[in-house]
Amino acid sequence: MKILRVFSVILIAVFGIIAVTLFVRWKTNRDSTELILQPSNVEYTRWELPEGAKTRLGKGKVNDIKFSPDGTRFAVATTIGVWMYDAQTGTEKSLFKGHRQDQEIQRIAFSPDGKLIIGAISSGEISRWDADNGEQLSPLPPTDKIQISAVFSADGTKLASVGQPMEGGIHVFNFGENTTQPTITTMDLDFKVGYNTVIALSPDKRTLASTTQPKQDKHFSIKVSIQVFDVDTGDTLFSLVGHNGLIKDLAFSPDGKTLASADYEKIHLWDVDTKTSRATFKAPGTGFSALAFSPNGKLLASGCRDGSVRLWNATAKQQGLGGKIGQFLPTLMLKKHKNEVSALAFSPDGKMLFTGSKNGTIRAWDTTTGKQQFTCREHLDGISDIAASKEGNILTSVHSWRNTQMLHWDIDNRSLLSVSFLKRTIPATISPDVTTLAMMDLRGKNKLKLWDISEKRFRATLEGHEYPSNALNFVFAFSSDGKRLASTSIDDWSGVIHLWDIANPPKSFLKKLFASSKTIKPRYTLEEHTSRVNELAFSPDGKLLVSGGGDRTIHLWEVETGNALVTLTGHNKQITAIAFSPNGQKLVSASYLVIYSWNVETGQLLTKSQPMSTAKILRFSPDGKIVVSGRYDGTIQLWNARTLRLLSTHIGHTSSVNALKFIEDGKTLASASYDGTILLWDWEKIKQENN
Repeated sequence: MKILRVFSVILIAVFGIIAVTLFVRWKTNRDSTELILQPSNVEYTRWELPEGAKTRLGKGKVNDIKFSPDGTRFAVATTIGVWMYDAQTGTEKSLFKGHRQDQEIQRIAFSPDGKLIIGAISSGEISRWDADNGEQLSPLPPTDKIQISAVFSADGTKLASVGQPMEGGIHVFNFGENTTQPTITTMDLDFKVGYNTVIALSPDKRTLASTTQPKQDKHFSIKVSIQVFDVDTGDTLFSLVGHNGLIKDLAFSPDGKTLASADYEKIHLWDVDTKTSRATFKAPGTGFSALAFSPNGKLLASGCRDGSVRLWNATAKQQGLGGKIGQFLPTLMLKKHKNEVSALAFSPDGKMLFTGSKNGTIRAWDTTTGKQQFTCREHLDGISDIAASKEGNILTSVHSWRNTQMLHWDIDNRSLLSVSFLKRTIPATISPDVTTLAMMDLRGKNKLKLWDISEKRFRATLEGHEYPSNALNFVFAFSSDGKRLASTSIDDWSGVIHLWDIANPPKSFLKKLFASSKTIKPRYTLEEHTSRVNELAFSPDGKLLVSGGGDRTIHLWEVETGNALVTLTGHNKQITAIAFSPNGQKLVSASYLVIYSWNVETGQLLTKSQPMSTAKILRFSPDGKIVVSGRYDGTIQLWNARTLRLLSTHIGHTSSVNALKFIEDGKTLASASYDGTILLWDWEKIKQENN
């Protein structure tokens, strides 16, 4: 009897240890994987494709959301065009593209009758579409005002935009009812505008509010204010002071009597008539990022960096002792997003709130109950890397923006299978065999880590690298067999490279369960560069490592010994891209406007291209006959690998191409872009053009 009791105690203790271990493991890793229900119709993946592409995965980052006046549809301005959805079901209805494939739509508005959509493009152009059939109407004459941010009036007759810092201005375009050439008013500013400038138009279109560019005084405190202008004259009416941090968003109430402003820590409700703050809303640690009033002005919605959405009573009266402004609690809190909420839109009747997040989703909420009605997916932020399964039917993409997202795509069915999240990790590079992610863990200084994709756990911490404590931007390169990793920090101007052995031997069940992630020290430290290193790549056989950087030199290293072998010189600008040929005998590199070809064994320069736009990434075709370059402007170019003669140019993405991958036995070229999309190109078709 005593033996049985002792055995029971031991058994309970063992199970307790296992339970605690699993809880700690879950608490430490905090990976959350969401399986996606497969849609019945994915025809939208083939809408408005560029010539030569056969599928698009991802719909582009959300820039703006607007409801049609009757509330039956909503439109989403994205990095690749305007998507139209059914407001009751969230079903895709159409995709409206600009006059060119490379246009990003920043802001949109419906005409009062709902028959027209007008869109502001970052290049300064204004596009118009028939809201029913998507027909592209003749564009308004270009404004020659590069727009970094913009906002429409509710009826679409006025557009306010912030120009580039060098242009130094806020411009208001008045389209009127029938005019095709807008009149332009420029604000007479006594401060500089920049990429962080936020603007808002009052409902009556007579007033414009703008944030000033923050400045530091001698005590290192940030001075931020809001300037309010007369739209017709451009004159400054008054200023509002009360924020101590960068203002993220502004919004006028429907009656124009209240202006809401949000910084990271708090929201101010300003009385426009008295020019005073009548209420302050706080939610510590959430980080406010977006604002929107309900149509009746009774609710204020706030989106936050932590993915939450709060609805506040916007008519709250002043509270607190001694007349101090009171703090108010939100009437409703919505928690489903897993990254920053950057766009908000109420339905015309105020019963629904749509929220767009950098995690790639738009969610529809009931504003009374807080119940979620549906989710629209694939509105992704920038893609940093892609890799394909050995069979070639599953494509994995990595997105890093304060949190790492990893998405698995079914190529055959053109659909999203699952989404995984890793909080507070940047950036992320995926190994060619799709087993490991290399990243920086923001929860500790200089914590470079390896994430095991199948086991959903950190399997190693990379220590001993001595990168700067403030370094946030890293470059990683895996060998083709995934056993070695090279790393460098773009923030480290000394140009130090580290070479790691990261082979992951099989473990027993108990070791997997109880063992924590191991610590790996660099095998070699490579120090030939005199400036930061931008690019790293292993040769196909894994025996060589190539590096190129700001010192305009390329170094070839022997991986087994860490010895420097050859230094290639000839670039007149810093190196932006590097790639080995499939047999490892040739190397191509890019710097400002030019691509170079080198003999790996001798270091001899073979040839170089005529000046073209700068390449962000280079890849050889599987047969080694063609070099593919992805450019910062989103275009893809094909080059004869022997002569570096340009063969063809393909316009498809609206922002820089960050990754290129041949899949399906070389029949398909996958390109991933900062615009949040992956294009699958028919390789046989595009390589024949002008070949």
